[in-house]
Amino acid sequence: MKIFAFEEITYPGLPRNLGPEIRITNRYCDPQLVVQHYREHLEELARAEDYGFDGIFVNEHHFTASNNNPDCNLTAAVLIDRTRNCRVGVIGNIIALRHPLAVAEEFAMLDCLSGGRFIPGMVRGLPAEWVSYNMDPFTARKRFAEAYHIIHRALTQELVDYEGEFWNIAHASIWPKPVQNPFPPFWMPAGSLESIRFAAENRLVACQTLQPTIVLKQCFDEYRRIAAEEFGWTPGFSNFTGLRFIHLEEDHQKAVEEGLGMFSYLMLSIGRPVLNPAPLPGFNTDQSYRHRRANADDIFSSTAARRNLKSPDVDQAAKYKDAGLMLSGNPEAVAEWLVEDAKAAGYGNLIVTFRVGNGTHKQALKSQELFAKYVMPILRKVNVEEAAQASDGLAARPLEVRSASGNGLPFYQDSNYTLGPDAVEMIGVARNADNGRVTLAWEMQVAKIAEGGSPTQIIVPGPAPEHKGCAIQLHLVTNNGAEIADDAMVMLEASGPDDSDKQVMFEGHYKQFAEAPDHTVAAQMRGIARNDYSIRLSISIPSISAEPDLEHEDSTFQIKCFKHLLTLSA
Repeated sequence: MKIFAFEEITYPGLPRNLGPEIRITNRYCDPQLVVQHYREHLEELARAEDYGFDGIFVNEHHFTASNNNPDCNLTAAVLIDRTRNCRVGVIGNIIALRHPLAVAEEFAMLDCLSGGRFIPGMVRGLPAEWVSYNMDPFTARKRFAEAYHIIHRALTQELVDYEGEFWNIAHASIWPKPVQNPFPPFWMPAGSLESIRFAAENRLVACQTLQPTIVLKQCFDEYRRIAAEEFGWTPGFSNFTGLRFIHLEEDHQKAVEEGLGMFSYLMLSIGRPVLNPAPLPGFNTDQSYRHRRANADDIFSSTAARRNLKSPDVDQAAKYKDAGLMLSGNPEAVAEWLVEDAKAAGYGNLIVTFRVGNGTHKQALKSQELFAKYVMPILRKVNVEEAAQASDGLAARPLEVRSASGNGLPFYQDSNYTLGPDAVEMIGVARNADNGRVTLAWEMQVAKIAEGGSPTQIIVPGPAPEHKGCAIQLHLVTNNGAEIADDAMVMLEASGPDDSDKQVMFEGHYKQFAEAPDHTVAAQMRGIARNDYSIRLSISIPSISAEPDLEHEDSTFQIKCFKHLLTLSA
């Protein structure tokens, strides 16, 4: 089993007498206390590497004392700098409320900063966050899916063009490029039917927390069923993650009592400026809402489960443990419960948090130490698989660079300009007879740079590792409409004033065009025509041969090139 450290970074200084009717705004926030507990949380998380944890996760929430981490990418960057070998992940960015290209760039940057240790993660956000951001909750799932696809493409493809319902992307190529290739699968919470299906379809790592073992099992089993029946693949243990809040002490009863107080404070801190009197319309579908309400074990949706949690018949700490909310005790008891939890639910990744609610720095460090010494070795043997399945398939598709090998290379694809008979650079047609040959040419010229104007370059791309050069299309007929002879010589050249800096981009026979699909061949060399440069496409034939008629309606050419206008602005 892979084991990761995680903390909510809960503000620890709220008055304990706040009722659920109180809006917990930042009037209760002491910035100096935040400074102190940032330092403590970062120390606790970074220390996980020394104890042999596989990685560290941080998450993101907004407008709440329960999580003072509104930008988990910043926190991840700090932890990357404080660690050397363990993975660092986010679980995650609320991608539907941010621009997906910004998320992709930051994920790529985090992967480079870490040397390829980054784990990407995403969440849909909580209803109160959508209310405060004034975003339409009815679009939440569509925005989430669209954002993911843009982010994933940006991280795995060279160039992204995307036309969607919420974002349109044109010619985006993010810098830097991530180190990991293939890029690892994203992690995401998956509790609703829609989230489970989305995770299974895209082969993501599904996470669940704050629910009893049976609910985790039901979610993960549904993922397995959908993956096999609808998408034709078999998930492994590594596709599933359980997250548990834990407090350890050698004295079992002391740990139970302290853990109960920590979790009670966490529940207190969840109060927000937005107090939702009812479920936010549109945020969850009727299908998922009915599904979760019908599950008698679902803590947050089932009336029966909530009633049982408040029942005085069983002690509160035991109910929290059985509900998957808070696991407290000595190492032996905690290890036993986690082994049963993991085996029954079928997850191969465990995320644990040791500083819950208003737990202290000292308590977190001790709990972490006891876990690493006594619990972790036992869990390592649980749900081990030889080959992880989560890294296969769609989520791990290698970086797609537009290239090919051998004769399969494409033409240069990034042309933004076409030189042809109607181009503004066209001067006219020239004819010259000399030494028994006749040469006809289309002559063009790049304009001189005007006062206060911008420098211009017309670039004819030649062969490169990812393409065979720009496309040159040429079709020539005589004045009676017949195609010219194959042995006519064709030359594309450029030169500066007074015939300086002469460049030949293509030289060959017309036969190459006549036999090529669409009369199109590739430039042989790269050429750059700057301001006041001449560009010349000429055809040379023996004087006894029928001449091409360059002004005939069937005689034409097209050069797919790149026009670069250097624009400088303040």
